[in-house]
Amino acid sequence: MSGLRATDQVKKLPINMRLRLESYAAAKRRGVDWLLRHTHPDGSIGDPSHGFRFYRVPWTFTVAGETAAATALCGWIRRHMFTPEGDFDRGRRVLTDAYAYRNATLVYGAHMARQFDLSSRGLDFVLTMQDRQSGGFTNDLNADGTPSDVMDVPYACGCGLACIALGRMDEARAVHAFLERIWRAQRELPERLHYAWSRERQALVTPEAGEESWFTVEAQAARKQRWTVGGIAAAFLCRLHMVYPQPGYLALARDYMAFSMQCTPRQFDYAQVCKSGWGSALLYQVTGDAIYRDWTVRVADWFVETQQPNGSWSWDPEATLGESIELTAEFAAHVDTIIGCLASRA
Repeated sequence: MSGLRATDQVKKLPINMRLRLESYAAAKRRGVDWLLRHTHPDGSIGDPSHGFRFYRVPWTFTVAGETAAATALCGWIRRHMFTPEGDFDRGRRVLTDAYAYRNATLVYGAHMARQFDLSSRGLDFVLTMQDRQSGGFTNDLNADGTPSDVMDVPYACGCGLACIALGRMDEARAVHAFLERIWRAQRELPERLHYAWSRERQALVTPEAGEESWFTVEAQAARKQRWTVGGIAAAFLCRLHMVYPQPGYLALARDYMAFSMQCTPRQFDYAQVCKSGWGSALLYQVTGDAIYRDWTVRVADWFVETQQPNGSWSWDPEATLGESIELTAEFAAHVDTIIGCLASRA
């Protein structure tokens, strides 16, 4: 595992899987019910002026069996945001960060909801943001509407998952090449993982000596960081492995997940740890290795323990409704994946 040892953080828990799955299903249901309470008769959710923070909601509603709410929101997006080019904007976007990722996640959910115009044309637009040289996707739009220079692991994986869902496998395999390129460029593992790539320089983005950077995860630094990186990389690579079983895909998934699992236990103080359970759940489904099962259970228990009494999830007491919708939709979707993966080997 490229010098990364297996974590000793996973306690050997007596696992009553049936009771745990029931607990996780109840948490997902509470989260979905909270989201439903914020939907409107026209299909929208929350306050759309808060920006495109509801991009994951069709996915969440679909896996919860809320077909009417999922397709109603897709209908609102079609009427108010969908452009002839396949973008989701028309003046309502507000947010320009994570541009391709938000679009791709909506594409994924719309495809699950069988809204194929949104998903097919939406993916065509997303693919205009893929860098053909590295396989990554530009993260954000600059103020003048041009794509940013930086590409990173989480956003590339989100776009790659949409590619897998719609059968664009050449583009999905290019995302694997991007992840492998970034992993091979690392020089500070296991202490640090630099997860961003410059489109212009075709090189790793690294901070100056002593500088903190959002594009670097310092494994033992207890602060808000992109603890998401290892988990979403493993999740994407496992999905790709399901389509094209390749030892290299699985080996790289294990490497990224090992980094995530050996990071400080203090990562559980932050919402960004959420995707760690996504990756470990899929690795458990694919491999059956108990270490991934136990880590998945740990993260799933964390979802249950951190859920608000009203069913939402929130780490910021000043969070807007839009931000709470964004986080709750994501967490409920991750819990659903965890349920499925654990049950697949029950």
